[in-house]
Amino acid sequence: MQYRPDTKELLSAIQEFMMKELLPKLEGDDLLSYKTLVSWNMLGVIAREIENSEYTNLWSEILNQKLQISDFESKYNLENFQKLTKKEKHQVIYNWNQSLAQTIRNQSNQTNSKHNSPNIDTSPKGKIWNLVKLQLKENLSVSNPRFQV
Repeated sequence: MQYRPDTKELLSAIQEFMMKELLPKLEGDDLLSYKTLVSWNMLGVIAREIENSEYTNLWSEILNQKLQISDFESKYNLENFQKLTKKEKHQVIYNWNQSLAQTIRNQSNQTNSKHNSPNIDTSPKGKIWNLVKLQLKENLSVSNPRFQV
């Protein structure tokens, strides 16, 4: 479920405004029309750059923790992860988070031996705590920037 527009959608809305609303009103001013077109093009470049790096920082942080929660960590090194589509990246992170949640549930139920789940430190200030906090900060930084984690 998507609960906020992503960066590409926001940039696309600005581009659409520039082309449909702003540019027609600048017909008499060649310099300003040119600058508007250049700005429109730069927004497209920024959108493509952001799309390529989306989720990569989070996956890099996950890999740096070396938690070995699931086989996704060994299957998708950073280079392989960057080659995925945005949808595939989202799915990998979603599945990894599902594995993390299951590992935490198993650990809290004292069933680690039955499920072969790694024993992880879920205490405040631990790796998992900081990683989950980082994900929460990223989500809230856009949807509710005044909220402090």
